[in-house]
Amino acid sequence: RVLSRIWSGVLSGDCGGGAASAALEVAAAISCTPSFPVEFDGNGKGTVGFDLESLHFRRFGSYTFRDVVSEAVRNYTYSLNICGETSAPIPECPDKSAVAYQYDNRGECFRLGSTFDDKHAAWSLLNPQYPHKGLKLKYMNGSTCTIQNDVENTTKNRSLTINLICENRNVEVSTLVEEVNCDYTINFPTEYACPRDCPRDGTGAVCGLHGFCGYDSDKGRAACFCDTDWWGPSCSEQGEEQSTAEAAAPPGCDGVCVSLIFVFLLLIGLIVTAAFILARVRKMNELNIRFAALAEDLNPDGEESFELQDAAVDDIVHTDDEING
Repeated sequence: RVLSRIWSGVLSGDCGGGAASAALEVAAAISCTPSFPVEFDGNGKGTVGFDLESLHFRRFGSYTFRDVVSEAVRNYTYSLNICGETSAPIPECPDKSAVAYQYDNRGECFRLGSTFDDKHAAWSLLNPQYPHKGLKLKYMNGSTCTIQNDVENTTKNRSLTINLICENRNVEVSTLVEEVNCDYTINFPTEYACPRDCPRDGTGAVCGLHGFCGYDSDKGRAACFCDTDWWGPSCSEQGEEQSTAEAAAPPGCDGVCVSLIFVFLLLIGLIVTAAFILARVRKMNELNIRFAALAEDLNPDGEESFELQDAAVDDIVHTDDEING
């Protein structure tokens, strides 16, 4: 990639989302992946973290901003790096490297910071109430400057605050350089200033460019809030949002598919019922055979012998009646 990036005029960037009731404004240790604890009234605690490593030039490259407030009054260019130092843009600069410079085409050059360490740099949230908005990187201990006032002139070191704005909505954000009493401020819109918890789609776009990165106080972390007709963690799915069950259903299973499944289950039920009835019939047949065998054992002479025995008994009864008569 190129070792110099020029930013001037108006660029895009902004994010919306929920509000946090309180946040610790300054990160504990300086790094390019700062995180901040966030507290919510009645909703517990959470964290919001960022990863700015992709913005850091590792070979003393620089981002270049042009001061276009008034070329006649202040025609300066600003050269800076994120999370590290950059090389001096012109030979007249006081040091060979620093985190940021202010210079012009007449040979003036001033440091707007020193080195990227705990003593000379600090992170903070752009808005602690809305931690998803982005964060600020302040460089300190730049070249000295004189502040003129009615009482007496004072001397202080220049500083630079870079407002890294979470940008994934293509909203215009001014990148003009502002200066108040030798404290300089630059707006730097970038998707890398969006919290890490806001998912990216397959192209790396935050919230798929179809939603905004906000802070979900219920979950205690940043999340994507999708536009109408878009859904999913990264707002990359279009159409009516599916439930968990629908999402888990086999793809393409419409009404015909459901009907076929019903018929298949009904057929299985009929087969099971038929098998049960067949088993019962076989059981009844076995019982009938057993009863027939038992009857044959009890009546080895067959049914006629029973009839003869009955006739003999009748004769004996008649004979007794005649004798008694």
